[in-house]
Amino acid sequence: MTHPETPTEDEDVTNPIEAKKVLRKIDWRIIPLLQFLYMLTFLDRVNIGNARLWNLERDLNMSGYDYNIVVLIFYIPYIILELPSNYFFNRIEPRKFMGAIIMGWGSNLSYQVTITFAGFSKSYACLLVSRIFIGIFEAGMFPGCIYLISGWYRRHELLTRMAFFFVANDIAGTISGLLGAGLGALDGVNGYSGWRWIFFIEGAITSIAAILAWFYVPPFPSESTFLTPAEKKWLLKRLRTDNKGMSHERMTVGKIVDALKDWKVLTSGALYLAVCTTAYSISVFQPTILLTFGWSDLKSNLLSAPPRVASGIISVLVSIWSDQIQRRGVFCLGGFSLSILGLFLVAFLKGSLRYMGIYFAAIGIYIAQPLCIAWCANQVTSSNKRGTITAFAGTIGQFGGIISALVFPSKDGPQYLPGIMTCIAFQIVGVIAAINLWAFCSYENRQREAGKRDHLRELPQEQQDQLGENHPDFRYTL
Repeated sequence: MTHPETPTEDEDVTNPIEAKKVLRKIDWRIIPLLQFLYMLTFLDRVNIGNARLWNLERDLNMSGYDYNIVVLIFYIPYIILELPSNYFFNRIEPRKFMGAIIMGWGSNLSYQVTITFAGFSKSYACLLVSRIFIGIFEAGMFPGCIYLISGWYRRHELLTRMAFFFVANDIAGTISGLLGAGLGALDGVNGYSGWRWIFFIEGAITSIAAILAWFYVPPFPSESTFLTPAEKKWLLKRLRTDNKGMSHERMTVGKIVDALKDWKVLTSGALYLAVCTTAYSISVFQPTILLTFGWSDLKSNLLSAPPRVASGIISVLVSIWSDQIQRRGVFCLGGFSLSILGLFLVAFLKGSLRYMGIYFAAIGIYIAQPLCIAWCANQVTSSNKRGTITAFAGTIGQFGGIISALVFPSKDGPQYLPGIMTCIAFQIVGVIAAINLWAFCSYENRQREAGKRDHLRELPQEQQDQLGENHPDFRYTL
């Protein structure tokens, strides 16, 4: 029996009333869970910045670039494994894949402070090894989440969902400061420094969340079970229509290599590298920069939270607006420009205006972050290319983490000019890449409107269905 509130197979795939009902059902089933899990990913990655304020370097006899190396070494296995991870994510049930890797880095995060391995947990070498394993297990989380989300929505529904997903970064940044202050205040309890309590408690929470992931992370639409048969058929039909007949496909090494030859895929890496260099700098080094304002450790932790709250709210609002008018480029360039302005304020001003610069830098870069991924994913139709884009962009973006770890040594305080100017330089690269993508897509759309690609309609229907974004009816998102 067909329920009156659900679509039937004969209904128009563009019916806005039925689309809204089913999409809300999908939204509540997918986005909050993945957002929570990714929040833990980001929290466990950047809590090293808060731990630094609670005797980490003193206890492990760290000096000079030791802290920067600890931050950097995480990204080496992360970068190597991020692209291959989507290959396996495509073949293993998402719930099992995510449950396993979350348990891996959560238990490893706890390991570095457990008394069972006390002899190792008190050494700088142990901290390095722990960060390597956290990088290994976390590598599959970000590209897997984005790949899964992109498989459930049409092109101009995607950015809003990605923005809500990326709010996990802002929540993690906010909670990280508050947890850093609260857990760090346990400094000395049972003989453990505050940084140990930060790692131990946050790692334990993540390990528990792995069980949640194992049972509740949904599969791709074609294998979904929480939709009724009518809803599922309707959803798959509208996704095929949006993708010009192309449906979810299994990733192969050959298809990944072919996707990497597409300049749009390569552009996603350039854009996301520009974003991540600043985003990681803000996440990891913001508490340290605030400390140079003359504030206490506690105040620096607490006041690192408000810029992240503001950036999360504004990023979602801008993304909703972008989806409504189906435009990306103007918002992407606006985000980069605002962030560059903020970084100049942090670099050259003092006092309250410098703190305002942190707001601008954070708001601007977190407007651009979901836009870069969604914009590039909007320009392709095959699930293989979308999976490659999310993994490749994430892989190249992590070089931003390495760069940020190297360009903010303590000796450059309090202004940290070399690090800030490096972030500005990479954002200028992002601006150039965005203008290039915008210009090409605008040109190609005009060519198709003028009928310059209509000769492709003479191909057999089976071949037309495989044209993807090269189909003359397809229009790039500007």
